[in-house]
Amino acid sequence: MRIFSLDTSFSFLNFSVVENGKVIFTCYMDHQKKALENLPKVFADYGIRPEDYDAYAVSLGVGYLTSVRIGITFMKSWAYLFGKPIVGYENLEMMLLYTPVETPKVSCLRVSNTVFCRVMEEKGLSQIKVFKDIIPSGSIISLREHNIEGSHVVLEFFPFSAFGGLYAYKKLISGYAGDDVFFLEPFYLKS
Repeated sequence: MRIFSLDTSFSFLNFSVVENGKVIFTCYMDHQKKALENLPKVFADYGIRPEDYDAYAVSLGVGYLTSVRIGITFMKSWAYLFGKPIVGYENLEMMLLYTPVETPKVSCLRVSNTVFCRVMEEKGLSQIKVFKDIIPSGSIISLREHNIEGSHVVLEFFPFSAFGGLYAYKKLISGYAGDDVFFLEPFYLKS
């Protein structure tokens, strides 16, 4: 099974190809062009054709709403037009699932002036919260460029699309049919 995964949640463009449970390609571009302006050209430059994939994965946020919505709409269009499954993933959850730190742990991402977080404990995963509203216990995981004080694990880079593609692969091979394209939406959050 071949999955194309896209993350447009921040100023960078990140996409990956997962084949049979292994990440075989990841592209990360940090530039100041808008996602909508960039996607068709970048995909053409890399020979990315939607018909070459069995399924798609896309970030639903946390991130900048406009760019997240562009990525979701783009991937939903492919899924609908080509009749292939799509799986949405959430960035804070990917950081918790794929950063090898013992629980409890807290993942944090900054969107404008607000830091959003999720907590993973033995009993499960919390809802998305505003970081200033919690008393964190365990390791705090963040991205260096987000400058979050008190972080224990500071990641230089986190390929959301690669881990989102692996997440989608696991769900799909377990029998999940994919998300309904008509109900796949970004996380709408308020600080």
